[in-house]
Amino acid sequence: MNHLVNLICRATVSGTAAGGAAAVTAGARARADGSTPYAPLNAVTHCLWPRRAFSETGPSARFTLTGLAIHQASAIFWGVLFEGLLERWQCRVRRRAGVAEIAATAATTAAIAYTVDYHAVPSRLTPGFEAHLSKRSMFYVYAALAAGFAAAALYRSNDSD
Repeated sequence: MNHLVNLICRATVSGTAAGGAAAVTAGARARADGSTPYAPLNAVTHCLWPRRAFSETGPSARFTLTGLAIHQASAIFWGVLFEGLLERWQCRVRRRAGVAEIAATAATTAAIAYTVDYHAVPSRLTPGFEAHLSKRSMFYVYAALAAGFAAAALYRSNDSD
C-alpha cells in the first residue's frame, strides 16, 4: 500500500508540472494560431457541454476552470504511467535514471498520451485542443507535457542528492 501511495504522490507532482506546462503552452500557441489563450482549456469541457465548449473563447469559471481541472486530472493520470515506467526502468537496471532515461520516459509517456487522446478514445473524450490549435501547436503542447514530466523527475533526483 505504501508503494502505491508513493507512486500516486510522485505522479501528482510530475503530472501537475506536466499539465501546467501543457496548459501554458496551449494558451500561448492558441494566440499564435489566432485564438484566445482560454479557448483550448474551454474546449476540454466538450465532454460535459458539447454544444458550447468549442465556441467559448473567453475566461469563465464554468469552462476555463472546469477545463483546467479536467486537463490537470488527465495529466496526473498520465503521470502515473510516467512514474511507473521510470520506476520499472530503475528497478530493471538497479540504478537511478539519468537525464537521458528520464527524457526518454517522458517523451514516451507524451507519445502514448497523444496516441490515446487522439486515436484510441471516442471523440467525446479527446482533449479538444485541436479545435483551436494547429498540428504544429499540438506537437508543442505534447512536448511541453513531456518537458513537465522530465523537469519534475529531474528536480526530484537532484533534490535527493
